[in-house]
Amino acid sequence: MAFIPTGKYQILPEYAYYLFSGKNWSAGSNKAVMGITLNKATLQNVEITVPSLDVQRSVIEKLDKISEVIALREEQLSKLDELVKARFVEMFGDLKINPMGWPVEEFSDFAIIDCNMTTDYEKYADYPHIGIDSIEKGTGELKGYRTVKEDGVISGKYIFTPQHIIYSKIRPNLNKVALPNFDGLCSADAYPILPKQDKCNRVFLAIAMRSEFFLEYILQFSSRTNLPKVNRKAIAGFRMPLPPLALQTQFAAFVRSTDQTKSTIRASLDELETLKKSLMQQYFG
Repeated sequence: MAFIPTGKYQILPEYAYYLFSGKNWSAGSNKAVMGITLNKATLQNVEITVPSLDVQRSVIEKLDKISEVIALREEQLSKLDELVKARFVEMFGDLKINPMGWPVEEFSDFAIIDCNMTTDYEKYADYPHIGIDSIEKGTGELKGYRTVKEDGVISGKYIFTPQHIIYSKIRPNLNKVALPNFDGLCSADAYPILPKQDKCNRVFLAIAMRSEFFLEYILQFSSRTNLPKVNRKAIAGFRMPLPPLALQTQFAAFVRSTDQTKSTIRASLDELETLKKSLMQQYFG
């Protein structure tokens, strides 16, 4: 839907973009109301304050600059993720082809599906509770989670530690593989996986489980329902080339260094997004 200013008031297109992307409008009001869809009918009755063109240009300039930096930070995060993938292939080759001739191992040889379940909600009340919705697809970043008590947990949950990988067995195509750095409980819709430390580095295994090689394998066993999932047997049947532990550990150190850089960028991104929201509130109410 195009917005074409008419009449004696002039609104620059960029200003109109920020104005209407900043909130939802109700008909006949200059106040935002959540849940109201912006359409031709509501637009006809919207009341807004139209500042001078100079003020509009100043607002546009400030918001454009912040938006550009936000886009740059997001691009930097994406490139760092790609860098990790490229480094993995550089060090280990394509696991599906195994050009470096690493010995191929059974999953049970290098990791355990560690389904240690608890219903002791009092003991773990203040522990983080990781639902599968808290795991970002592709990257495995953990966000938006709360404690066991805050979530009012009433069903059995799996115990995990900073030595585990959390793998979502629901909708495996979303590729949710997390690396927690704390103790907690996770949903029974996920599996805590414990690499055997004398054979397999958990960072190496997590990146391998996010790869197309693992995803292609696991999707064969995804049940064709509205809620696809895979079982322990399917994961346990996975086989992959296993490079020397020392090389895996070297790769993990590279990932940790990259993650530190990502943390710095994310902190900057959070600050920029907060600033942009504050300015949008200041300019448009």
